[in-house]
Amino acid sequence: MVDAERLPVLTFHSISEAAGPTSIPPGTFAMQMQALADAGFTSCTMAEYAAWHAGQGNGERRLLITFDDAFCDFAEAAAPIMRRHGFAATVFVPTALVGSPEAWAGANSPARKLLDWDAIRALQAEGFEFGSHSRTHAYLPKLPQQERECEIADSAAELSAATGRPAEAFAAPYGAVDAETVALIARHYPIAFGTRFDVSRREEARHDIPRLDMHYFRSEATWRGFLAGDRGYFTVRRALRAVRGAARKLAA
Repeated sequence: MVDAERLPVLTFHSISEAAGPTSIPPGTFAMQMQALADAGFTSCTMAEYAAWHAGQGNGERRLLITFDDAFCDFAEAAAPIMRRHGFAATVFVPTALVGSPEAWAGANSPARKLLDWDAIRALQAEGFEFGSHSRTHAYLPKLPQQERECEIADSAAELSAATGRPAEAFAAPYGAVDAETVALIARHYPIAFGTRFDVSRREEARHDIPRLDMHYFRSEATWRGFLAGDRGYFTVRRALRAVRGAARKLAA
């Protein structure tokens, strides 16, 4: 499933009982983390992942865990489970919405609240990391260039000012990028992540790295099978996601 040249990047959103594909129940999340620990996986920091992507070190039994949107339930539900296993995580923050309910296209109803800056700084002090998810969770390719650059660049400045650390990573909302957007992201961040469903490889472009959406691994048998090397479900799901992604681009 993984080797020196491949390393999974997992993506989560809300760890809660809320409805919809961006929520995973805490019990399911606990199972997913326990399965990782049982399979002997350890997590990377963002710097460790970037070093691996640049050709340093071995990817075997390593992975990067990421969360989009910075919901409050990361602190309430996800972080305690991750601490139990010694897992690190990077959380991508829409910086203009910190401390507010989600308010973007496709948001849940009722809306889930985002972490505030005090909570983000407290989690950072424990070792969790934070990256940018734009300012307002915008669909970047449809924005005028100046507004798009503001979403990308100003969110880095806001995150750095609030946390005292540089913004080292970016995740595009909805995974929505085009060539111009990727080029803008690359001007402001060392590394960035998308939503293409795949295991990351060293030879891939550094500013649209694929991730595994853990919504698709809520079955314990499927998840443990994947970690043990069974690629059947993964291959089918990857093909279906690719078809959907192509259809969305045609419709955009």
